[in-house]
Amino acid sequence: VLEAELEALQEGPTPLSAADDDHQGSQPQTGGARGQRCAAWYPFKSKMELVGSLIMGHTHSLISRSVYSKIRAILTSCNVNLPAWATIQASRKRIRTLLDSQISYSSSPFGTPTFALRPQTLIAQDLANPLIAKEVDFYPESSDGTHIYKFSQSTKWLKGLEPAHQPQMCEVKGKHFYLLEPVQLDSSAVVIPFFFFMHQSTLNARCLEITGDILTQDGLGVTIKICKSISFDDAGLSSIAVGQFDRDFSEILLGDGLYLIDQCGGQMLESNGIAAQDVVIPIPNPWRAKAKGWIIRHVPITLYADDTSGNISKQFNNHVSFFFTLSGLPPHLSNQEYNCHFLSTSNVATVLEISEQIVNDINMVTEGFTAYDCSLRKPVLVTSVVLCFLADSPMHAEVTNTPNPGASNHPCRMCKLSVEKKKMRKSLPYVRQFIQCPNPPRRWLSTIYDTYRLFEIAMTISIAQYKVYSTSLGVKDAINTRFVTEAPKNRAVKEQMGKLDLNCPSQLYNPFLRLQGFDGVKDTPVEVLHVVLLGIVKYLARDDIGKLTAKQKAIVAACLNSLDTSGLNWVCVNGTYLIKHIRSIVGRHFKQFLQAAPFIFMDFVTPERRQIWLALCNLTPLIFQTKISNMSTYIADLRRHINLFVYLLIQSNAQWINKPKIHMLLHLPESIERFGPASLFSTEEFESYNGVLRQASIHSNRQLPGRDMAVTFDNYATLKFVVSGGIIYNASTGQTATGSEEVQKVFSTNFPLQWAMGYNHLTATLVETDKYPFPLTSTMKDSDKQAAPAEFTATHPASLISQVKHLGKNVVGKAHSLWSLTTGQQAKYYIKVQGFELDNIDPHYQMRVLSMTASFAVVHTSNVLGTINLQHNCHRHKCPVEATGHARVERKDTGPAIPTVRHCKVDDMIINLASLSNAELHCIISDLPMRRIQPSDWVTCVREGYSTWAKLPNAPEDEETEDDSNNKSLEEEVHS
Repeated sequence: VLEAELEALQEGPTPLSAADDDHQGSQPQTGGARGQRCAAWYPFKSKMELVGSLIMGHTHSLISRSVYSKIRAILTSCNVNLPAWATIQASRKRIRTLLDSQISYSSSPFGTPTFALRPQTLIAQDLANPLIAKEVDFYPESSDGTHIYKFSQSTKWLKGLEPAHQPQMCEVKGKHFYLLEPVQLDSSAVVIPFFFFMHQSTLNARCLEITGDILTQDGLGVTIKICKSISFDDAGLSSIAVGQFDRDFSEILLGDGLYLIDQCGGQMLESNGIAAQDVVIPIPNPWRAKAKGWIIRHVPITLYADDTSGNISKQFNNHVSFFFTLSGLPPHLSNQEYNCHFLSTSNVATVLEISEQIVNDINMVTEGFTAYDCSLRKPVLVTSVVLCFLADSPMHAEVTNTPNPGASNHPCRMCKLSVEKKKMRKSLPYVRQFIQCPNPPRRWLSTIYDTYRLFEIAMTISIAQYKVYSTSLGVKDAINTRFVTEAPKNRAVKEQMGKLDLNCPSQLYNPFLRLQGFDGVKDTPVEVLHVVLLGIVKYLARDDIGKLTAKQKAIVAACLNSLDTSGLNWVCVNGTYLIKHIRSIVGRHFKQFLQAAPFIFMDFVTPERRQIWLALCNLTPLIFQTKISNMSTYIADLRRHINLFVYLLIQSNAQWINKPKIHMLLHLPESIERFGPASLFSTEEFESYNGVLRQASIHSNRQLPGRDMAVTFDNYATLKFVVSGGIIYNASTGQTATGSEEVQKVFSTNFPLQWAMGYNHLTATLVETDKYPFPLTSTMKDSDKQAAPAEFTATHPASLISQVKHLGKNVVGKAHSLWSLTTGQQAKYYIKVQGFELDNIDPHYQMRVLSMTASFAVVHTSNVLGTINLQHNCHRHKCPVEATGHARVERKDTGPAIPTVRHCKVDDMIINLASLSNAELHCIISDLPMRRIQPSDWVTCVREGYSTWAKLPNAPEDEETEDDSNNKSLEEEVHS
């Protein structure tokens, strides 16, 4: 191999010299022809070096050395000379060095080597990337509880961050103003800002006016005393636009002409009413000295961890990985792979072992680091904090020092739901505790205290008592437990524990206990992919489909194949596959099944189970809503729907309490109130990145997989940064440079390359509402062409009338065709619709009926609110399943005929309230009454559900109650 590589190096371009590698953040010298070629393709040595790097691949398009060599040989026959494999690898390393992008090495407390990318480098690259920096929100936004769709509108960012982790400053008229520093307004009033936030596109501050109650004066000077722990909603604060800020703390004069900063002694006091407990707050804010005159950018991140297979084969090669995105990006950008950042992975280290290095790096980032902001065209100081941590339930449990929920007597990480012994789960008190959320909440500080206390018990009393108290408290630190249990049997572990206890005791515990700004109880939101789709929906679907006969399954599959998918955001579904493989389908399949469930198999379940399914189908559109119009109304509706579903489920059989995910559903409103729509903290975007991780794994040499995969993702990060026009900043010299114009054109003019790098230009920029509608390129069959509506020909005889599209989608009125009316250079768009009438509520589907009328109308597209999904009322008309359809294979209709639903009386339709697309519009049009569960109803629910359960035999003591809490299948991971 070495000889072949040396030969390849000799065949390739001239080896790089030390001088060539030393760009020092500036454009290369252009003297001579070779220098001009370098400048044209900077920071690459030549065009072929860039081409070779692109061919070598990234993310999904990685190729092996042998495939690259084959492509190189083929292109050589066309007189195109690609550099050798080793030359490209050297080029990539040179560019990583140029960008100061390094792979950090660390050893876990147990000696396991781990490799990670530095979060500060990745965040700095995003701020220097013109495609990203302009889209990031650096301040939280107060939306008054309406139109919430992004993390910057979250309650935590706005109100829940500790003072040290909030946005610290703003710039007004060239001056820098900081939190907790007196500011004089244009009106001459003096205030102290406590929070910065955006409101209606204007930067504001929540301020406390300095009055006689706050500022007292004596012969020695003045004292400023404020109340302790002032909250965002404190009645003493008022919202002031920062544009009114005039003088900073150093310019404010008192009535006697003396400077306030001199008279107050450069400090103010934070008091709780007890003088001995007053806390001194320095003036100026310490961040002012750290910033050294630079603007401070506040960039919170969303952290994610998961375990996935590193193999394509069925053999599971478990890799624990960490990723993050910038919380300040809106979801249409943060959901793109381009903006998802890899941190670390290992197939030998546990999640807490890997997190040792990551937590240390993030804590350093929290203290601030230098970066270049391309939107400001100058360097800035950047601070960050983990806004929330996303994972599945077992991973959340390990990170929060709580037991695995499936087999634990303390199955909830958010509240104190508990039972003394597992057999006591089958009891009325525990059933009541399970459903009567909220129970007393867990406290993160209490968890930290209990963790330290448990280790002290192990060291001073016994390991047996350590285990007893751990079970009793519902606290389990995986790092600490391993040390305590292995030390008596393993001398090396015992010696390592002694060294750490003496020199670095914090490494004996879960690293997340010391992650700044992180609350393990509140900042691990209920994750709806695993809790709802791969939890509740999976449980019910497997249970009910599994009970069907082969004939019934064929009918359900036929109904699924005949489903009208218009307005559901998916084109078609393979019903036969879904039903046959119901036990191994993935998240997106469960989404499809859920939206179809009321119309495909309600005739085959009991009336009791039908009510449960209908309640679930009414609940899930609320859960997966991507935008919340009114938070208070939404949370009230969500709680009512959750209560109804849990009520019906537990009433049918209280044995469902053995599924902790049912209980976690009750905590979902808390997570949404804190962070926004559940789609923001769903792990779907990160789970889809598992395929990229798997590609990196199979292209490593398996000797150092953690390091190899870190290098692969670092190569991808630096390549996309350079070709995207990122500004290369040299902190030591202050010089900046960018990739050459030719290099940037490769990316900016090449859409397939953008998609290959995970960037979708179509969704990266949202089209403004007033720009809709706009024409798209489309073709129309001759059979779909219609005569122009009489409304047009009669009133606009001189205008150009053309049919744009033949439509058949069901909306409130059925849209038959879309028309453009062109007068001069202006085109207006109209839809010809056939009207529907709202009818009664169907007793079987418990959804609104729509009846088609004979009236038609032509309406302007601006009057269209959106599309809704309608399904035929097959139950009322007993639509038969007949072998009349044809399977389409290889784009051809084949025989024999396959079962298909033949609809009778096609004008009788049902509004599909199970649709996850445009759920709010479906609810508004349907206008259905909502059953409210009263306190007395819960008594009946518990009694009847427990009575049913009591008739069943007891489960074995060691039975795992959560069927997917330990080993998830590969199919469940790759859902996208």
